[in-house]
Amino acid sequence: MQVPVKYLNAYRNVKGRLDLLRFLFRWDSDYRKDLLITILAFVLLAYSIYDLDDWMDLVAMGVEVTIIMLQLGREMSILPRDYRPSQGGVRYTVQTSTHIAYEELSFLMSGVYPPVVEEMLGFHYPMAIVGMSRESPLASPAFDDTFMLKRKITYRDDVQERRYIRSRHQIRYIAIRVADKLQHTTNGVKLALQGTADALLSGWPVPLRKSYYFDALLTAEAFRSRIFRTNIDGQKEVYTDLTTYFPVYKETVGGQECVRFTDDFHERVSGHVGITSLLLTENRRVAMLFQGSTKAIGSRTVSLGGSGSLDYADMQRAGHPEDLRELLAAGMAREVAEETGLGAHVKEIKDNTLVIGFFRWVDRCGKPEFVGVTRAGSIDFAKNQSIDGDEVIGFEEIPVTVDKLEDFVDVLKYVRDNDINVSLSSLMALYRLVVVARYNRSGNMTETQRKVYDRISSFLFEGWKIVPADGD
Repeated sequence: MQVPVKYLNAYRNVKGRLDLLRFLFRWDSDYRKDLLITILAFVLLAYSIYDLDDWMDLVAMGVEVTIIMLQLGREMSILPRDYRPSQGGVRYTVQTSTHIAYEELSFLMSGVYPPVVEEMLGFHYPMAIVGMSRESPLASPAFDDTFMLKRKITYRDDVQERRYIRSRHQIRYIAIRVADKLQHTTNGVKLALQGTADALLSGWPVPLRKSYYFDALLTAEAFRSRIFRTNIDGQKEVYTDLTTYFPVYKETVGGQECVRFTDDFHERVSGHVGITSLLLTENRRVAMLFQGSTKAIGSRTVSLGGSGSLDYADMQRAGHPEDLRELLAAGMAREVAEETGLGAHVKEIKDNTLVIGFFRWVDRCGKPEFVGVTRAGSIDFAKNQSIDGDEVIGFEEIPVTVDKLEDFVDVLKYVRDNDINVSLSSLMALYRLVVVARYNRSGNMTETQRKVYDRISSFLFEGWKIVPADGD
């Protein structure tokens, strides 16, 4: 029996706050002190009520109630005053920025250069998607080709614990995000990629480590944001600009000042692994999954398949495969199954998922993102109009029939011409397929490009279950 969404959201709101309290208790010594004082005051108050027998107990109760009220404040919150979304009638809010503040200068995130080692691997901003997203990626088709064709990519657990708190403003940010009740945010256990992209091709085991979703809020999300508050006139003003912590440094390129990711940026941010798989339905059309307003990341956008992040538990679900791409495919299949409400088919979806590329999500501090493509197989996604009714509130198909890789070019054109608000990760999955399709159009494919083209083409179209689309 499926639990109604409103009860799920209530559970997530409660769990998110408990996760936040545990998080603060672990990292903030001032909060530990305040919380212990509040708990002791409640204990003493309970004892005074239990042992009430003269006027002195009433005095003690008055003192204890006063301590409790001073601790909780008019907001009746056990959060420290510095972290409350509303304090003394002043409301604090957060908002993402498209610029980075650096030494009294401002730089567009779309202009951030990759770390030097990834620039040498060909990472750059893809000009083909300019104007299609407010956010910015760094990708390399040559890197993706090598990544796809590598025989095996092993991985290992990096057990070193990391602390990401550099400012109390980060904690205020995470408290506002969790306590505002607009989006359910819990502290899930994730997998993070340690190191730069060259580690994926080095032949050595790729370091992965346990991370937490709150680590991502502290870094990848906080460092792209500004905190606002209302002043005494009721006007909104910038309280602090957290983009000053973005892990970049200034340099001059082509005679112009710009910023570039530091070589060790992955040590300063959580780096939990994003996964997105474009879904090709039984009608040979690309799915569009409309994201609800309560989704923590990517709300009110359109996903072209399953999208989310790699859970630490995905390793166990996948049986600890030797190849990282098998682990990624398992995570992608889980996301597709969850968002389409077809959890019973996750194994089949995994067998029908191919990992095809990688990019850096600039706005989220270079977050590592892997993209793939999922074929329908024997599952009738479109016929069932499968949605989970929770994070996904609508299901449609892009009205372009895909019989060959070159048809993805028309899919991208449809998205652009109709100004569809596609999430960046889905857009990059589609862009990767378009890049491979154009290999064949160029007329001078390299041997590597030919192998990539043939591999994706045979995966998607050989043995395809033919189901005529409406109007075909």
